[in-house]
Amino acid sequence: MVRRLAVTLALVLLAGAGAGSAAEPGDLAPEASGVVVNGPERMRLSALPGRVRVVEFWASWCGPCAQAMPRLDRLHREVRAAGFGDRFEVLAVGLDRRVDDVRRFLRAWPVGFPVVVDAIGFAARDYGVQRLPATYLVDREGRIRQIYQGYSTHFSEDLRQRVFGLLQKPVAAVQASEHTGNP
Repeated sequence: MVRRLAVTLALVLLAGAGAGSAAEPGDLAPEASGVVVNGPERMRLSALPGRVRVVEFWASWCGPCAQAMPRLDRLHREVRAAGFGDRFEVLAVGLDRRVDDVRRFLRAWPVGFPVVVDAIGFAARDYGVQRLPATYLVDREGRIRQIYQGYSTHFSEDLRQRVFGLLQKPVAAVQASEHTGNP
């Protein structure tokens, strides 16, 4: 209980410290990194250029996060099965202070995507995370396209449709939009 209160207070302080500078749709996604718990060494958002990415902020003590992580894992598997595995990735950013708490969570709810622990909270501050889970959809150019703060079962289908929409967008259209400024 004390740990949950401390993490909640830390999130509130981080949100306040970043007030006015929270990442918004259209912004370039800030870096997201930490201690790698699942995935390749030195995993971070910038290590995944040119991919559609979902950045998921979560914590092991967060009940809604325990519902969201398996749904993200299903989406991850579905995208790979559809042949887009080389153009998509989920990066889960744990906000627990102790890496062992994240490892324990992942033993109970294993996922097939990279997980890092941002115990200091730099990424959460830079994104302006206000509620957990917080989900950011990032396009191939590195721009935030959609933000989901908190959790709702309808987010899953909306996220799925947006991910597949971005993945099915022709690469030539992506390159053209870079030059014209059009989404």
